[in-house]
Order: sequence, then C-alpha cells, then structure tokens
Amino acid sequence: MRKLEETKRIKSSEDKQVSSEVFDDKTLKVLYKLAKQGYINTLNGVISTGKEANVFLGIDDDGNHVAVKIYRVMTLDFKKIKEYIAGDPRFKTHGNNTRQIVTTWTRKEFKNLSRLYNLGLNVPEPYTAMENVLVMEYLDYSDNDATAAPPLSKIKLDNAEEVFEEILNFMDIAYNEADLVHGDLSQYNILLSHGHPYVIDLSQATLRSHPSSRELLERDIKNIVYDSKKFKVNLDYDYVKHRIIKEE
Repeated sequence: MRKLEETKRIKSSEDKQVSSEVFDDKTLKVLYKLAKQGYINTLNGVISTGKEANVFLGIDDDGNHVAVKIYRVMTLDFKKIKEYIAGDPRFKTHGNNTRQIVTTWTRKEFKNLSRLYNLGLNVPEPYTAMENVLVMEYLDYSDNDATAAPPLSKIKLDNAEEVFEEILNFMDIAYNEADLVHGDLSQYNILLSHGHPYVIDLSQATLRSHPSSRELLERDIKNIVYDSKKFKVNLDYDYVKHRIIKEE
C-alpha cells in the first residue's frame, strides 16, 4: 500500500483548524485515488498557504517531487468564482453545490496552465486535476538549492531587467496567442526558478472574450509596472500596455 501521509506539524489550535479545512474526508479520498494512480506516493510539508488553497510538496511513484495544490472548500469566495466562471465558454455548466464549483475552479486552473505550458511559457507543468486537488510540476530554486522557488516579493534580483523582460514577454504571448489574461498578476505569484520567472495561481485567468478581460489586463499591467520599481526597473505603463494590446 502506497505511503500517503501529511507530515505538517500541528502547533496551535489555528493550525489544527486549517488542517481540518484542507484535509476533510472527501479531499482525503481524492488524495488516495491519486495515490493509486501513481501521482502521489508521499505527501510532505507545506510549500505555501493562502486564503483559497494550500500547496504541499509531494513525491510521485517515480520518486520525483511534485506540487500538490489543495483548494480549501470552506474558505473560497464562491461569488467571485462564479463571476469568473460565468464568462468562460469552456465551463458552461458547473453545478450549484460548493463541491461542484470548486471542481470546476480546479479544472479551470488545470486548463489555463495547460494552455500556457503548451505554448512554451514559464508555468508549472500541470499533471492532473481531480475535484479540489491539482498536481503539477514542483519548481525548485536552482541546481544547488532544491528548496521551493520563492516569489519575487521575497527576494532580491541580480538580473531584474531580464526577469521583467521575460514577464512582459509572458503577458504578451498569453494575451495574443493563448487569449488569456492572468487577472491577478504581481510579484506575489511570480516565482523565480533557475533565474527565470514562472507564473502561478492561474485559476482566475480569463479568456480575452470575457467581458472583464480588458479591465483585468490593465490591472495586471499596473501591478507589474508598480512592482518593477522595487527592483529599480522603470517600466512605463503606456509602453507596456501598447506592447501587449497591439490593436491600439
């Protein structure tokens, strides 16, 4: 029988509550199904925590590290989720109960990751999605450091101009070739792995056909322009906007 365990230490009543929210009975059943399929052999500690999901370090049957993202059903903003899903023709039916909506939200991130990864963009490779669990590529920091790739918000950059050029290139291709807008892009969900930026947290990413896509893109641009100042890269909003939105 495959070893599937959660090794996170419970240090307080708050941690216990978080653990119970993440590892409810239905989620545990999903994890065991994924274990039987070979996607997860061992589930270890937390890589990151958030309001919507926790990401854990896993090991698959081949001994490879994987990232296991588990959406926390109890704390999701379902009103926001419905708004993002409602304008996406890929998900015309998504059910009405919370579990069905979360399953659709997880599938949406999987599809968005697949769309971008297949274009060669820097996102974690998605492996599978089942209900509220997404298994994807684990991004490490460097060849000499196997710890999880940190977000830009927590590091200093020696190659800031090159990194932000790659981010702009990502936004350009995502918008003009993948027809996707991230919708919440910032230094908090861009990881640095082997000196390159990787974009994560793509569940809310919308198609260009979504009625709010332009507004969301402009917000992404403002965020990246603002974040660039921290790294002494002086991006101009109009330059970035016209680089991405080519019809204007």
